[in-house]
Amino acid sequence: MSDAPRKTWHGPQFYFGLHYDLHANEKDTDLGERADPKHLAPALRLMGADFVQTDCKGHPGYTSWYSKVPDASISPGVKKDALKGWRAATKRLGQPLHCHYSGIWDKAAAAKHPEWAVVRKPGAPAAPPCEKMCPRSPYLEKLLIPQLLELIDNWQVDGF
Repeated sequence: MSDAPRKTWHGPQFYFGLHYDLHANEKDTDLGERADPKHLAPALRLMGADFVQTDCKGHPGYTSWYSKVPDASISPGVKKDALKGWRAATKRLGQPLHCHYSGIWDKAAAAKHPEWAVVRKPGAPAAPPCEKMCPRSPYLEKLLIPQLLELIDNWQVDGF
């Protein structure tokens, strides 16, 4: 193991961040329309953020970007690629871009693939259908991992 310092995206130089929480859903109407780097970059510079964390898929399970993964649930409200705007603004300022990605808790995936959901133990009280995905199901290989790789490859996301 080397004694050389590791280059990281975290540490004392990254103290104050902006967490933009969205949790896209099926009722959204104009996602991404105002995520323009010419407006985002000055606002981020003014607030002095060291990093940005934007939402890309919340608990409802809908993406706020045009995912190409076959099992993706894209919010019908996505009108413009907001991640492209956030990435351009953060690159301009030399800031890391993180994405809030709700893995495991995924209401849309549970509706499409109830066989991926966690199975309740026998004798458990009746409950609404489970919205939590079983990590032993195809969920990881069919949706979660492909989407994380898509975010890294297409938008150079620095963390989740």
